[in-house]
Amino acid sequence: MDQILAENAGQSIEEYRAEKTLRNRISEIAKGYIGKQSSEWPQIHFNWDVSAEGRRYSLDGASQKKFEKHYPEGFLLGQVVLAEFDRKLCHYSRRDEGEIWEVGFQDKLAFLIVYLSENRKISPPLVKPLETGEVIFNGGHHRYAIAKEIGEKELPIYVQPKYKSEIEAILNIEWKNA
Repeated sequence: MDQILAENAGQSIEEYRAEKTLRNRISEIAKGYIGKQSSEWPQIHFNWDVSAEGRRYSLDGASQKKFEKHYPEGFLLGQVVLAEFDRKLCHYSRRDEGEIWEVGFQDKLAFLIVYLSENRKISPPLVKPLETGEVIFNGGHHRYAIAKEIGEKELPIYVQPKYKSEIEAILNIEWKNA
């Protein structure tokens, strides 16, 4: 079974098993953080992976092959002020004060807390515009929620090139690779 899952992920069996072991270890530790206030979390530092190879992870683990098929132009990288971004974020994606554990998957949030506390690389969230003049996440709800909770001032985001002008009309964004 591992061999099939490794092939589907575009990994060698060794890479797949190493990642599986890591995920299991982090998941066990993460159980102890579910429901905890951020003051009880370990120290978190965002180690943003903005490499071309890392972009696929903005989609919560899409294989490189699937990423290239569905996003042949890749993503544009921008930087936004988190407080300003938050005001333009659709209520389905936004986390307001006190909602850190109320919205989304608690186990995924706790996993990410531990993952980030180990200074592991993480890709920026992927956003797209809505006709309402807001933006919504295509991937990255928990990354955003943690960044907001710990008081990050800025947030890198990915945008599909086809949405560049629409995003510029909604957000004050500093493009890094456009």
